[in-house]
Amino acid sequence: MTTAPVKLPAKRSRIKRSRADVVFDVVNIILVGLITLTMIYPMWYVLIVSFATPEEAALGKLYFWPKTFSIEAYQKVFETKSIWIGYANTILYTVCHTLYVLILTIPSAYALSKKQLPGRVVITWYFFITMFLSGGLIPSYLLNKSLGLINTRWIMILGMGVGYSNLVITRTFFQTSIPLEVYESAYIDGASEWQTFLRIAVPLSGAIIAVMALYAAVGTWGSWYTAFIYITNQTKWPLQLRLRQILIENQTQSLDIQQMTQEDIEMMQHQAFLMFTTKYAIIFIACLPMLILYPFIQKYFVKGVMIGSLKG
Repeated sequence: MTTAPVKLPAKRSRIKRSRADVVFDVVNIILVGLITLTMIYPMWYVLIVSFATPEEAALGKLYFWPKTFSIEAYQKVFETKSIWIGYANTILYTVCHTLYVLILTIPSAYALSKKQLPGRVVITWYFFITMFLSGGLIPSYLLNKSLGLINTRWIMILGMGVGYSNLVITRTFFQTSIPLEVYESAYIDGASEWQTFLRIAVPLSGAIIAVMALYAAVGTWGSWYTAFIYITNQTKWPLQLRLRQILIENQTQSLDIQQMTQEDIEMMQHQAFLMFTTKYAIIFIACLPMLILYPFIQKYFVKGVMIGSLKG
């Protein structure tokens, strides 16, 4: 009696890699690792300094880990009412301005994506010219003054509503990502342009909306110059302008050392060191919302940028 020969599974053929390929991969890994480190380490340094003792942070010898942990800087932040007022103002400005940008950018891009739109080229050039020609600071100030926006919260909300690059990316998204047949079927069913936009285009555009929202939110969250120019009421200042004031006060405070005892001098020195760590604590707290928000919209962000990257 003979038995059928057992067939062994064939070994997978592996492409033999040359030494140059291995060296190339190693160099790429090292370069990417260094780039990643240069991006992560500054935020890590801010974090460890904010949790270090004021005296240790002032010595400037912190690199990877503080020798002694301290939450004194965060206690100082929590006790300062003006910082939280600035934090609330920044949240308000960011949310309102982001909605303002989306309300203007998304419908404008949808309209410009329609090739049958009369004057489409002229309107596109109208937005395009703003990239190179601006009114300047003084005309902008006079315009905002005539509109009654000076020293009001509206100046932080009704800023630049439509950026040309964002408009082009969003327009390209509507042209390339949503099939024309979808629009045509809606028109056949009797849908108007507004119904097509609200019920078809917007629900299918979550990726690009997330990208535009992130762009607007990050830009508004880190903005301080607009408030510095147009707002004098400190109760309306954003967090970033409040941080700037703290830094300036820390650098310009004058002390009459001759009339102080040794204990007073040591106390003032500790307060100066504490202000140094408090600065880093405020920076970390200011960055925290964006760090928390980004992982939730990362998939939409990558998809939206790649799809809208072809500026057609």
